[in-house]
Amino acid sequence: MISALKPRLLVLALTLLGGIPDMAAAETVLLARGDDTFGQGWLFLDATGQCRVATPRHVIETSDGKLSTPDLLDSYGRIHPTHTPLTAPDPELDLAFVSVGGQIAREGCSRDRVRLTPLQPIIQSIKQAIVEIATPTERQSIPVALKAVSRDSEGGHMIALAPVDPQAPFQKGMSGGTVTHNGRPIAMLFEVDSEEGVGIAMRYDLIASELQKLAASPAKPIEAKTGSLHNLILLKGRIAQKGMGLSTFLSRESALQIVPAEDRITFVIEMDGSSVIKAVRLQGEGMTGQGSIIVEADNAGQGFSPGARCALLDDLTCTMSPRRATRLRVTLTGSAAATYKINKIDLVKGDT
Repeated sequence: MISALKPRLLVLALTLLGGIPDMAAAETVLLARGDDTFGQGWLFLDATGQCRVATPRHVIETSDGKLSTPDLLDSYGRIHPTHTPLTAPDPELDLAFVSVGGQIAREGCSRDRVRLTPLQPIIQSIKQAIVEIATPTERQSIPVALKAVSRDSEGGHMIALAPVDPQAPFQKGMSGGTVTHNGRPIAMLFEVDSEEGVGIAMRYDLIASELQKLAASPAKPIEAKTGSLHNLILLKGRIAQKGMGLSTFLSRESALQIVPAEDRITFVIEMDGSSVIKAVRLQGEGMTGQGSIIVEADNAGQGFSPGARCALLDDLTCTMSPRRATRLRVTLTGSAAATYKINKIDLVKGDT
């Protein structure tokens, strides 16, 4: 019941709502923190064409109040880095944004936008909606009933809702799941009371308003801290340590701590344009004697072809016949009991 919820939920006033939604493909993604814990976020394009994820601030906030850069797990199980986390200008809102580049951005990011168009008329006209949830193994669409809206000057920016099926209750980790109606995002879960079976969601027109405020603020220059890699995608393997994932590795904030899955760790390294590559250098810990590094090259989508195979060492340069490539596929073999700490990956380029 609403009356039994936390104090900030007590401001919700019961409102009669009606209608039935249609289901549509979700753009909910998982944000991985590196210790087998995940949060949710909504992938979208902003007004400038920047690929972003909206998520509750607590999903990416560290214990000291700073924002982390989580890795993004897409619907194909690939892990991508994120960058430039930003909190909403209104400190009272549990809201943050992270930017996404690389392959996701190039492939179109998302068909969805986060709009300023008022959502109050839609919310007042519907009774049920869908919450789109991502898990490491599947995407779920959960029918929910809208129970209440807050009383505020904007017509109710916060919404209380509950699953239609009591056998499918809200659970921890669903924060960031998006409420949709006819495929359109209308609100984002930011708090779940699993005992009461009620979730609290923030309307997306409020989220759009906060994003617009960020865009209007004077931008601070961001120091480029990336190394020689343009982008790194993890196809197989498991991040073994919180705060030591792809995003922090690419920004040179941490090493990359990773465990083989099915005796393999597989990366795709993407480059800016086509380059002649003659070696891959790897520096780290825990790799000597564990297995091999296998390098394959692809130029402009022609397909991966064998490049080189070398024994794994903690400091190795795996040399191959120079070849022009736009991306490399790098596989490290090893048992599931192995843990590799990778401090640096460099590409050795030849003459163009």
